[in-house]
Amino acid sequence: MFSVVAKWQLNENPKGSTNLSLLVYSIKKMEFIMSTETPLLTNQHLCKNCDTELQGEYCHRCGQQDKQYIRSIFAVVGDLFGEIGHWDSRFYRTLTGLLFKPAFLSLEFVRGRHASYVPPLRLYFFISLISFMVLTSLIDFEFRGAQPQDKEVLAQVQDDLDQNLPNPIKPLIDENGEVKPPTVSLGDMTVPWMDEAEKAELEAKMQYLLENPAQLSQKLVSMTPQMMLLMLPFWALVLKFIYLFGHRYYLEHLTVALHTHAFILLMLMLVTIVSSLTTPLLSMEIWSWLGELGDWITNGLLLWLVLYILLTQKHFYQQGWGMTVFKFMLSGVVYLILLAVSFVIMVIIGILNS
Repeated sequence: MFSVVAKWQLNENPKGSTNLSLLVYSIKKMEFIMSTETPLLTNQHLCKNCDTELQGEYCHRCGQQDKQYIRSIFAVVGDLFGEIGHWDSRFYRTLTGLLFKPAFLSLEFVRGRHASYVPPLRLYFFISLISFMVLTSLIDFEFRGAQPQDKEVLAQVQDDLDQNLPNPIKPLIDENGEVKPPTVSLGDMTVPWMDEAEKAELEAKMQYLLENPAQLSQKLVSMTPQMMLLMLPFWALVLKFIYLFGHRYYLEHLTVALHTHAFILLMLMLVTIVSSLTTPLLSMEIWSWLGELGDWITNGLLLWLVLYILLTQKHFYQQGWGMTVFKFMLSGVVYLILLAVSFVIMVIIGILNS
């Protein structure tokens, strides 16, 4: 470029004066031309996925980020910590809103403010996973055998049954004074969708679970997140009918259901943690006050659980207190019915899969 500019300058000066000022002028002219010249497009300015000219960090055609993934392992580790830190900050902001601000996250999501908070479905799955791990690790599923004092009580109950009932169904104490395991029999009960072989298999499974109640309890607890996930669309449909004239879409009610159930699981997890930490302290005279404090905290969390759901309906649907309390009680009754039906289905599935 320098030689071209210099040659052009010599042609403009027929006398061929090549003094120092001409050289300086030529260099400045060259810098001006290079600064105003449009650079040629290279592969660095094109999307690596669709070869579209980039106008920012992300391709406006296919959405791929202009990022070099084949690089030093130290850069990869740095980006990983950066992503974790960004997700953590968003998660803590979401967790604060979920715990202390009823209906806040649902209203933010409906208003279109998504980037600052964890999406509702992802939040529910994350909390359900953590709560499942906590519940299965802290709940004691072991059923201890009858103690001597229990045998005395059972013997007294058996005597009362013998005296007051003409034909006791199942004796609790055998002739040796030992506690007999419970038995189950479908007898002449008719199950429409089962034949005799399948009914006998069901009876055997029920008998096995009666003799091993810890396995059934653990299975039921492990199925709790799936049961609540199964209830979510039905619960959102119930909210849709209860607030039929609220002019809200079904997905708005589903958002409320996701956040509400995430909060319920979080509260159950906290109650389980507090109870497992403070209940053993009640038997110790020195630390018994901590056990009592744990009971107060547990009751406070359960009370906040009820108030939270009530305030969520009040703040999200923006109705008066009278109508809100009425619909809260109505939805509570329907929710208990759904919960009972889901529990029965869960027990049947647990028995069949045992």
